Amino acid sequence: MSKTPTNSRRWFEVILFLIMGFASIGIPIIPMGLAANSVAFPDIMFALFAAWVIRRPMSAPILGIVFLGVLGDAMMMRPLGLWALVLFVGMEVLRVSERAFRDIPFLVEWLYVSALFALMLILQNLLLLVSFDSVYGVTDVIWHWGRTVAVYPVVVIILHWGLHIRAYKKDNRPNRLGYVL
Repeated sequence: MSKTPTNSRRWFEVILFLIMGFASIGIPIIPMGLAANSVAFPDIMFALFAAWVIRRPMSAPILGIVFLGVLGDAMMMRPLGLWALVLFVGMEVLRVSERAFRDIPFLVEWLYVSALFALMLILQNLLLLVSFDSVYGVTDVIWHWGRTVAVYPVVVIILHWGLHIRAYKKDNRPNRLGYVL
């Protein structure tokens, strides 16, 4: 019995998601300058995961998100598992509200993702503070937030036009509870 095209497309998207996740870990650790911290990269992983979960939540497996988050923590020498936990929580917030993103202007989506990323950075610093670890400086957090917010539209353009990962449109059919979202 052959697989349906939608099932094979979903598996293709899952594999593409994992490949893009590995690339989002590799890009920031490529040496670009002579100084160790000459160019601080935006959080490409967050931007990619947020854009993907909003557009295709079924092809963004949560185990893949957590695995890539832990791998990113290890490769970038961050506290192991902390950002992966915060990333897990943030992506689940987006996954739950995925239907609300259908047919809204991109600017509203961008503002929502920007606010979510700011809350995730605050949560990360609070968890570091509670664990008596050194927290990131306020200016470093603001610059990191600004760079990531600025790169989010670029990631969305690459997903939309380059990889054809687009959001599902509102279908005006009721969900299982009878509500049209």
